[in-house]
Amino acid sequence: MAEDVESVPDITTQKQLIQAQIGKTMVKGQTWYLIDSKWFKSFKHYVGMDDAWDTSSGTDSHPGPIDNNPLFNDDGSGSIKENLVDELDYVLVPSESWDLLVQWYGTVDHNTAISRQVVENGVFVKHCKVEVYLLELRLCKDFNLENEIRHKFSKIDTVGHVGKTMRKLYEIPDEVETRIWYCCAPNEFNELTKEESTVQDSGLCQNQLLVIETRSEDGSWNHQTKKTLGTYPMMTNVSVSDKSSTAGPSSIMSTRFNPYSYPTENRSAPGLCGLCNLGNTCFMNSVLQCMSNCPPITKYFLNEEHLNELNEENPLGMKGEIAKAFGDLIKVMWSGRYSYTMPHNFKLQVGRFAPQFSGYQQHDSQELLTFLLDGLHEDLNRIKKKPYIELQDASGRPDKDVAKEAWDNYRKRNDSVIVDFFHGLLKSTVVCPDCSKVSVTFDPFCYLSLPLPTKKERALEVLLFHCDAAQKPTRYTVIVPKKGLIRDLVTNVGRLSSIHPDNLIVTEVTRSHFHKFYTNKDALEKIDDKDVIYIYEMPVQNDTHVILPVCLWESSPKLGFSHEQLFGDPLLIAAPRKGCTYDVLYQLVLHKLQRCLRMPDDNSSWWNTKTRRILNGDLPSDENDRSCSDSSDCNGELIQRRLFSFYLVTSGADCSQDIVKIHNDGNPLPFPTLEHMGQSFIAAKWVPRDRDQVFYDQSLEDIKDDQSTKSNLQTLKLKDCIELYTTREKLGADDAWYCPTCKKHQQATKKFDLWCLPRILIIHLKRFVYNRYHRDKVDRMVQYPVRGLNMSDYVINKSHLQAVYDLIGVCNHYGGLGGGHYTAFCQNQSDHKWYLFDDNCVSEIKEQAVVSSAAYVLFYMRRDSYDEEMELN
Repeated sequence: MAEDVESVPDITTQKQLIQAQIGKTMVKGQTWYLIDSKWFKSFKHYVGMDDAWDTSSGTDSHPGPIDNNPLFNDDGSGSIKENLVDELDYVLVPSESWDLLVQWYGTVDHNTAISRQVVENGVFVKHCKVEVYLLELRLCKDFNLENEIRHKFSKIDTVGHVGKTMRKLYEIPDEVETRIWYCCAPNEFNELTKEESTVQDSGLCQNQLLVIETRSEDGSWNHQTKKTLGTYPMMTNVSVSDKSSTAGPSSIMSTRFNPYSYPTENRSAPGLCGLCNLGNTCFMNSVLQCMSNCPPITKYFLNEEHLNELNEENPLGMKGEIAKAFGDLIKVMWSGRYSYTMPHNFKLQVGRFAPQFSGYQQHDSQELLTFLLDGLHEDLNRIKKKPYIELQDASGRPDKDVAKEAWDNYRKRNDSVIVDFFHGLLKSTVVCPDCSKVSVTFDPFCYLSLPLPTKKERALEVLLFHCDAAQKPTRYTVIVPKKGLIRDLVTNVGRLSSIHPDNLIVTEVTRSHFHKFYTNKDALEKIDDKDVIYIYEMPVQNDTHVILPVCLWESSPKLGFSHEQLFGDPLLIAAPRKGCTYDVLYQLVLHKLQRCLRMPDDNSSWWNTKTRRILNGDLPSDENDRSCSDSSDCNGELIQRRLFSFYLVTSGADCSQDIVKIHNDGNPLPFPTLEHMGQSFIAAKWVPRDRDQVFYDQSLEDIKDDQSTKSNLQTLKLKDCIELYTTREKLGADDAWYCPTCKKHQQATKKFDLWCLPRILIIHLKRFVYNRYHRDKVDRMVQYPVRGLNMSDYVINKSHLQAVYDLIGVCNHYGGLGGGHYTAFCQNQSDHKWYLFDDNCVSEIKEQAVVSSAAYVLFYMRRDSYDEEMELN
């Protein structure tokens, strides 16, 4: 419960206190709390912490009590949802901040606190991170899957602790010797021998199977080295593309056992090998899958050509370890023996030479890709001793001569399979604004980082409920100003729907109830992309009628009211301000629900089975079964039952829910106006049997899509990004260029041009935008071709070979800054089908699904890349 108003500091003090605390460095053993990102964003707006609002003091509305309900599962278990994303779904605050926020604002219920411990991650370089999710492992004793137990461990728990826990769970006496095995592949187990090693250092991942094996009295073990389950109960195989299929027990001894219960059919298909997430390593897995599906690279490593070209003495390399680890992993992934594997050794080698990747925190996949390409190049550089080369200025020479000289000089120092396939050449032209000095250089590149054009507009998807209850709701995609107001949204929706904006009420709906009512003066920035926005066409509230919010509630005899019991779409009802009796309200709600009801025939026995006589004020216990007043006499007449009854639900400041029954006494109902409803709404209470009989939820299928709005969206194409990349720009003050003529730094103009493109073209879409005032992720859809990307128009070298590319891989990022999840779409070079690689899960997808707004890094291969050599004619 929040403190009294007198004891709550002003918003400036609140801002200072919270800002100082959330900027603290995490320390091992601390407790931090999860807060729903939407509520915290509202708090930041309110106190003026959000830079995007450009305000030093809060001007937004009060955020209300802390509401973490969106983070919890709907089953009432009290557990948080899987796959929540940092900053997108929640923010982390230290315990001191949590305590202050609870004091100032209270919470919507008593179970809203989500506390987690700070743990230390990393092998060579230590990082502290909040462990939001514990690791759930599958345990069994002596390879008997019938006694399987699931147990959660921290990633910093030691193997010794895991062993002690398993001994306790299976009640193994202290004198019995044991050893622990982990499933490292569908048919193989390896022993965990280092008790001091942690769960994360051992490479254990979610749902992994561990076996504690006991030693028999005669001193023998069940096996001596590696263990397979060829003589133990197994799991049958199902299709690789059908994730919903289940695997059941089988007595066929030759069937492989799948310890993840991930369905697979063709387990021997080369390349269709998932990679286990070792703890926030999806960024690495997505890059490895894309690299694995570059045909020339796969062929190179499968033929073990890298072993003949290792440059272990290169001071810029990784002593050949990165190349060897990558080659070993490629061979496993393309062996056809495994449906998944653990890239544990590769991860350790990366951490040895790039400490920033040594822990188990989330990282940028493009940064890992840059390290991998550079590491493989230096490990496989055929130049053992790099010569010194003095660079020369272009001095007005033809571009063709300068480019050839630059490329030849580069190849004298850099010659590897990575250069052969991934490196191209850029022309950079810089012009001094004072003396007009022109500097032309040609520089190699291994990927193009393309900016995304910034927009001052955004697209919002809304659902419009018409005043005519018989009319289907209409879904609109509306273009609105990013910095605009709700007024802009209703104006555009009104124009598209031919409804006056004054008759539109904008709401946010969460789990079948109204989370927020917006006013025309509210900022559109308060609406997140993930919010569900319903707009209702209603008459303007005046002296004759009042707008009432109504939610549908399925009651349970054993449970009180909870938001989890609400169902369907919430309603707004225009009720007469005077003379709105119980019966009038009932008919109004029934009319609004007409599209969702399948009413039995008037003569159906269903209506009469529950009718009863009400004599001398003897009322039935279920109000849905009667229509008489609470005190009147129905004179013994049979009456027709009601489908629902009404309650007034009010959320108190102390997290309580005040449920008041609305009685049918024939008198007008004294409802407050919409603007004075606050946290209150009317609940139409249904009993389960009536809902099952007559209610038909059409919320997902009975919707009309307005196609005219689709054409209003300005689709961003890949060519727009390429054109922006090659556009002349003025350098900023922080990026000033030193002019050799003026002898000082100048804000010169700079222009990139493509001179020579590689056989495998990697395109990085710069979705993450950083500056000193703002951080953001651009989730805008970029249309990119799957086949026939013609780059010839962008190459200024007229002697360049035809540059037509086909897509072979996509690295996807879902979520916001500082977290999120990475997956990969890759085309298998054997069957030419597309597959989704989501950590250790692999499934076939349709080609049209490959183009999505989550695309972050694109891999294109030039046609006939095997036969062509890179030429700089």
